[in-house]
Amino acid sequence: MTTKKQLEVLLGVCGSIAAYKALELVRLFHKQNWQVTSVLTRSAIKLVGVDSFRALTGREVAVSLFPKSRTFSQKVEHVDLAGKSDLIVVAPATANIIGKLANGIADDLLSTLLLAVPPEKVCAGRVIFAPAMNQYMWLNQVVQANVNKLTTLGYRMVMPAPGELACGQVGVGRMAPVEDILTACRVSLDEIPSLKDVPVLVTTGRTEEPIDPVRIITNRASGLLGIEITRILRAVGATTTLIAGAVSVPLPSDTVRVRTAEEMSDAVIKHLPSAKILIMCAAVADYQPVQSARKKLHQLNLTLQLKKTNDILTLASRQTHRPLLIGFSHDDSLARAKVKLREKYLDLIVANPTATAGSDRINPTLIFSSGKILTMAEMSKSDFALVLVKVVAQLFWERNQRLNNDGSGTGTV
Repeated sequence: MTTKKQLEVLLGVCGSIAAYKALELVRLFHKQNWQVTSVLTRSAIKLVGVDSFRALTGREVAVSLFPKSRTFSQKVEHVDLAGKSDLIVVAPATANIIGKLANGIADDLLSTLLLAVPPEKVCAGRVIFAPAMNQYMWLNQVVQANVNKLTTLGYRMVMPAPGELACGQVGVGRMAPVEDILTACRVSLDEIPSLKDVPVLVTTGRTEEPIDPVRIITNRASGLLGIEITRILRAVGATTTLIAGAVSVPLPSDTVRVRTAEEMSDAVIKHLPSAKILIMCAAVADYQPVQSARKKLHQLNLTLQLKKTNDILTLASRQTHRPLLIGFSHDDSLARAKVKLREKYLDLIVANPTATAGSDRINPTLIFSSGKILTMAEMSKSDFALVLVKVVAQLFWERNQRLNNDGSGTGTV
């Protein structure tokens, strides 16, 4: 039996205060069973220790264009590292390294190595930058011109995030979360059709229906899947709006927060007119109390009268503007999922057994409006999010092509 080759990642670390976060990135890469070779610039060495990267990667750290230990018979290091790596990640990437590559400057190991990357890897999106710098440096026209030049050539950028910077200012310049960088890496390794500038609406989490000021009716949904889907959508260029109820995991800062099913319904209908795709993976409570008490209830025995909440997907399917509709069925019956698909006029429904509710695993079956059924093995929600976005992107472009061909719509995005 042949052994599958482990993925080789080359991690370039530049002299930004965010350099310490690259150590966490190494940990995430290892969780993917990827092997990591790190390259540190002279400035990075002043901020983080070489020994830390050596310990975490289990490999020597490359720091010099002319290492003292090289013998005449050895390969040229920058050519060898660039050629054997499946993925090249520069995190954090400073304005300096971006400018060097954009202008063909090679005056240290990392800049020389980046210029030695085979062009087919660049075109495949296998060279990824995660910029980190002062907000005014990031917004500088020269830096932006360099970033645009590299992006046009095929290099991928995981754009910096807003927040408090090392200099004490608040603005855009923080290195993107390491989870987002990992997502960009995973996307680059898979052939997912681009959704650049396509507006997508995603719901996640659980709704909470108040019984009284302190008690609620809810469910076990964590919100993890919707967050993973959102990360991947953004990595493939989609303009994504995330609407979230209560969750058990951290949310992106730009999330639209809701609490009840009614609030989620209102938020979806509000944002729906601008969406081309709706992925409704939130676990919306099916029932709510007919009346919520204004004060905490103290009865020894309590009988609740419940009523059905609004079916958000059904409401969405009846709107004048109809995007691609993706739903979920947390039910042990595929027959029930098929009924939901038909009654709610969905393009795709994901059937998931109730046993996985609230966990980080999913045992999905994809049921398409065409009648096709795809049963998948149990996997992590992170892995499934990658699969789902790829399927949704393919469905979107197929639908778009049909609209163009039959003249029933512009089909433009």
